[in-house]
Amino acid sequence: MRKTVHSLVLGSMGLCMAFGMQSQNAQADTTLVSVHGLTLQGGLDIGGSAFFVPNANFGAGSYAPQNNGAYQRHKNPVYGEFYGKPILTGQWALGHGFTVIGKASAIGATTLGNGDAEEVSQTSGTPRSIYLEEANLGVEMPVKLFGNPNKLTILGGRQAFAVDDGFLIGKGTYSAGNRGAWWYAPRFAFSGPGVIKLEGNPVRADVFMLESNSDNDIDKGYDRPKTKFVGFDVSWFVNRPGGHGENTYADRAAFVTLTYFHVREADTSSHYDYSARADREGMNVASLSWGGTLFPIKQLGISKNFTFYGDFVSEQNSHAGNGYKSVDAYGMFLEPGYRFSMLPWQPSLFYRYTRYSGARNPEGSVKRSYDTFFLYDGKRYTYGGYWPGEIVGMYLAPLSNLEVQQIDLTATPPVHLLNPQDSLKLGLHYYDLSLLYATGAGLKPHTGRHISDELDFSAEYTLNATTSAALAGGVAFSGPAGKALARAGVPQDYALPNLGHHAGIIEAYFFKHF
Repeated sequence: MRKTVHSLVLGSMGLCMAFGMQSQNAQADTTLVSVHGLTLQGGLDIGGSAFFVPNANFGAGSYAPQNNGAYQRHKNPVYGEFYGKPILTGQWALGHGFTVIGKASAIGATTLGNGDAEEVSQTSGTPRSIYLEEANLGVEMPVKLFGNPNKLTILGGRQAFAVDDGFLIGKGTYSAGNRGAWWYAPRFAFSGPGVIKLEGNPVRADVFMLESNSDNDIDKGYDRPKTKFVGFDVSWFVNRPGGHGENTYADRAAFVTLTYFHVREADTSSHYDYSARADREGMNVASLSWGGTLFPIKQLGISKNFTFYGDFVSEQNSHAGNGYKSVDAYGMFLEPGYRFSMLPWQPSLFYRYTRYSGARNPEGSVKRSYDTFFLYDGKRYTYGGYWPGEIVGMYLAPLSNLEVQQIDLTATPPVHLLNPQDSLKLGLHYYDLSLLYATGAGLKPHTGRHISDELDFSAEYTLNATTSAALAGGVAFSGPAGKALARAGVPQDYALPNLGHHAGIIEAYFFKHF
């Protein structure tokens, strides 16, 4: 009887690439009502994606659960996703800088075809759903601190909320099971009570009391633990020229952020025993993140072209449950990058080293496997965000007990396909994945650490601020740990298929805001 490692595999949170972030930030910009200071606006986001995953999981394939409890294996899964999000926003200006604000939205989504290509597919059987996304109400008001003007926002209810680039906090609803659209993952909202934002320059801060939207009945047992948490973040930042870094992450030329939160309550059912996803209740989480051009040296061109991003997250809990006595875990990444602005196509190059802690013994008394909590794939220029690849990192590798070395090269050719303002960005993306401890993933001690090498190509097209599309493809080459993970993930009592050295992907997607 084979031991599976699915309890350690966190699964995808969707890529939501550069254009996909618009699905969170796009403003409802069609005015429906405008009278006596009251403005109501409506909008609609739609997105779709299509995938072909040849030799999925190095030939192990993807197993789709059936109603009778059996599995149907797909060696070369083909699937698609589609979602729509109607949005209604409102503003009521009360005078003297006071404004009542609110937002409501819903998401309808479906997954077609074989479902996602995880070894046990989370979205097979053509799931479809319509659920509430955002529903919030609040007030904005001017305040003065230390003689400087600031804006204070108090917002209660269901809302999208992210700290910096979302490495720790950015996604409150997981898209799996009957929710559909697992890869695109258009859902972001946390449930309340809410957030208090102080938006100043050069210092801004948030105080938050939120909870994730979890439902294992809807998500077929694949959801994260329902988590209620309270905390704060405070950022020092430098604005880009004309930017508004106090409320727009992309406008920060440089920043340093301190974040802390405490988990007040979390699901500690046996569903999460010895799992990288549990043991949250009572946990204290702290993060120090930074980014942009932090140390400008004009003589070396660093003031303009060199960037350095990073984050270090510590997770501590002296009263853990689910099989553990305590938690001592960490996650981190370091990412230096350089933009060759003096060259044609202005290529950008960065190297990212990511490490998620793990333990040699996954059932020891101390939980050392890193919990990604509310990881979102990022708002910056990086294709795929923090997900380590389109093939192995998406469908097979855990986001714990993992070491990732990544190299990205992107370039923007001076071509315009449909209008003078559109753009095309080309990218090459290399990922080297290794386990920290093979035994920590439930594998035999003599198994090698190396999971895979992967090379992906991307072409991202932006027609305008509301319309984008992309095409990507890639190939992954298996290491000994990659094959072992694929073998361990085959459902029990099913014959082990012959595994190969390669797996591939071809994917396309689009986004449109009306």
